[in-house]
Amino acid sequence: MSADPLSDDDTAYRLAALPLEYGSARINQLFSRGYSRYVVDGEQQPADLLADVERFGVDSFKQQVRHDATEDPYVDEPATLAVLATLSAICVKAHPQFESTPPWSIQVLYDIRELFVNNLASLIRTRGDETLLQDIAEVLYRKPPSEDGPHPGRVCTGIRRLEAFDGGVYIEIPMAAASRHCLVRDADEEIQTHIKENHLYIPAGDFDDKYRSYAEQAFKKLLTVHEDGLSADQHTWLTTNESGISERIDRFVETGNHDRIWHNWNPGDRTVGILRQALGATFETDVSLGGYHTATQLFEILDDYAPDAQWEQSITQSISSPSSLANRLTRHEDHPGIRIDRDGRINRYRIGSSGSGAERIDVQQLDDLFELPCMANMKERLHEKKPVRKDLYNFVRMVMWLPQYQESSFDEIVADLKGVFSKWPWYDEQVTDYQIRYEFSNTINGDTPLPMNCNNDDIQRYCIGQDQCPYSIWGSLPFPDEMYDQLDETESTTSEF
Repeated sequence: MSADPLSDDDTAYRLAALPLEYGSARINQLFSRGYSRYVVDGEQQPADLLADVERFGVDSFKQQVRHDATEDPYVDEPATLAVLATLSAICVKAHPQFESTPPWSIQVLYDIRELFVNNLASLIRTRGDETLLQDIAEVLYRKPPSEDGPHPGRVCTGIRRLEAFDGGVYIEIPMAAASRHCLVRDADEEIQTHIKENHLYIPAGDFDDKYRSYAEQAFKKLLTVHEDGLSADQHTWLTTNESGISERIDRFVETGNHDRIWHNWNPGDRTVGILRQALGATFETDVSLGGYHTATQLFEILDDYAPDAQWEQSITQSISSPSSLANRLTRHEDHPGIRIDRDGRINRYRIGSSGSGAERIDVQQLDDLFELPCMANMKERLHEKKPVRKDLYNFVRMVMWLPQYQESSFDEIVADLKGVFSKWPWYDEQVTDYQIRYEFSNTINGDTPLPMNCNNDDIQRYCIGQDQCPYSIWGSLPFPDEMYDQLDETESTTSEF
C-alpha cells in the first residue's frame, strides 16, 4: 500500500483498521489526514479541534453513547476518529489524578477505547468494502511465518452467505492457508468451523470477536505513535487548554464515583489501601498487616498517619472514630483484603498484606492444586470428557511455576503430571507425554509463560465467582518471586490496556 491516506479513502481505512501492520511513518500520515479536517482556507482551527476532543472524551464516559456507536458511527471518518480518540486519551493520562498510575488501571481510558472500537467497527461495516474485510481476515486468520515465508496466495478468498450452512455469513479460508485460529468452538467446545471443497468456513461472529480484540491492541499502537509524535509544546498546549475531560474526571472524584475512573474497582479498595499504607508506616510493633486488631487499634494507627495524597486525606478525614471505621470495614466486608473475626466479645479486623487478600494453599503434591475451586470444577469435567488444549495448558503452566519443580529434572515433572492425568478415563500415556512436553517447550521469547490468572477467559469457564471465592491463582499458590518479577515486567510493557 503506497497511496497517500490524505487523499485516498481506501488507504485511510486500511491504516485505521490495521495499524499493527504498519510503521509509525504511515500511521502519522493517517493522523495528518485527521488534522486536515481542522484546516480551513489554509488556517488551522485549534479551537475546533479542542472542542471536538473534549466532546469525544466526555461523551465516551457515557455508556449509551458507546453502545450506540456500534450501529451509528459517532465520528464519520476513520482518520478523524483516530485523532480525537488518541488525543482524548492523552488528556486523560495527563490528569493529576492519574500521576504515576499505569494506564491499565484507568477506567476512563477503557471507555475511550471502547468508543473507538465500536465506532471503527461500525465505520468498516457501513462502508461495505469486501476487499477491506478480506484484508482484515488475512491478518486475523493467517499462519505465523514459516521457513518458506508467508502463504503465497490469499488467506481469505471471500465473505460468503452459505445456505448450506444455515444461511449464515462465513469467512472462506483455503485449507492450505488455514491456521489454528480458523478452528472455532462454541461455549460447549463444539466446533463451529465448516469444511467444504478444500476450504474452511468460519462464522462471521468469530471474525467480529477476533477483530474487536485486534482493534483494542490497534488503539494502543495508535495512542503510542501519537504520544511519541507530539512535541513537548504541543502536549503542553493540549493538556493546558483542555478542560471538559478534566472537569468530568474531577466530578467523578468529588462525588465518590471511583468505579468510573478506576478499572476493576472495588468499593473497599480505597479503605483497604489507606489502611495498608498506615499499617506499613507505623512504628507500633503490636499492630501489623495480616494480624487481627480492634477497630480502636486500627483507628489510632490511621489517626497518626499523615498522607500526602488528596484522596488519602479525604478518607482519613471521613473516618472520625473507631466506630465509623468499624462501620466502614463491615460495609466493605466482601472485599478480599478484609476479614472480620466475630468470635470474641469485641470484633477484630484483619487487613491482608496481599493485594488479593487470598487464602494461601500449601502445595505438597499436585492434587493439592484442586483445592482451588476452579481447578476442582475442571477436575470434575475431566472425568466426563477429555480436555481441550487450554485445560491442559492452564494446569501445566501452574505446575511449571511451583517451587518444588524449579530444580527438578524435566522427566520428573512430566512423570508427576502423567500421574495426575492417568486418573482420568481418557488418559493415553503416549499422547499425554507428547502434549505435556509440547507445553513445556512453548515459551514466550525464552521466558516460561505465566500461569493463568483468575480473569482469564478460559479459567472463567470453571470459576465460581471471584466475589465468592476465598482464593486466587496468583495470590494463593506458592509461586516464587521470579514469577511475580516477570509479571511486573510483563504488565509494565504489555498491559491489559
